[in-house]
Amino acid sequence: MHNLHLILIKADSAEDAASEAENAILDWGNENNWRCVGGVASEDGSDDIENHEDGRWALSFLDKQDGIAREGTYFSRAAAYLHRHLTEPVTASYALFSNQPTIRSAIAELAGMLLAFDPDRGNTLELWGIGRSLEHLSELIDSRRGRKLGNELPEFYERQFDQFGLTDMTGESEGARRYLVFLDMHS
Repeated sequence: MHNLHLILIKADSAEDAASEAENAILDWGNENNWRCVGGVASEDGSDDIENHEDGRWALSFLDKQDGIAREGTYFSRAAAYLHRHLTEPVTASYALFSNQPTIRSAIAELAGMLLAFDPDRGNTLELWGIGRSLEHLSELIDSRRGRKLGNELPEFYERQFDQFGLTDMTGESEGARRYLVFLDMHS
């Protein structure tokens, strides 16, 4: 499975951004979790790389996404793609619960599943899935709160590179401008 994880980083060029992102996560993963950098989008759109290492997530994948405007920089379009994932309805990341119109209704459905679970005969895989779904809701709530507080690119599954999300590394990097590095994580 290929997951897109966006890394927000400061650098002086798109090449530097790709290199810094790779170096920052050098010790992450194993032989079953490999990664490569796909697209690199500069905030002002003047220094982009379509596909750095021929990863699955080139910048142009955004051109095929419904609901994402084709105008603007790839940086702003990637931000819109992230925001779409953070808004309602709540899409189940695990197939245990159906897509729900609100976080509140998703919590109610998961609560019902927990109440109905039989600890003597129930499949513990169901509990694992409920836990993962609750984690997903927690990530959504934190990211939505970040947006409400004015964070244009709120972290989502921070440093969990095998999940769709965004990790902000601007505090750990230096450079003249911000870049979004599209990390293609295979797990």
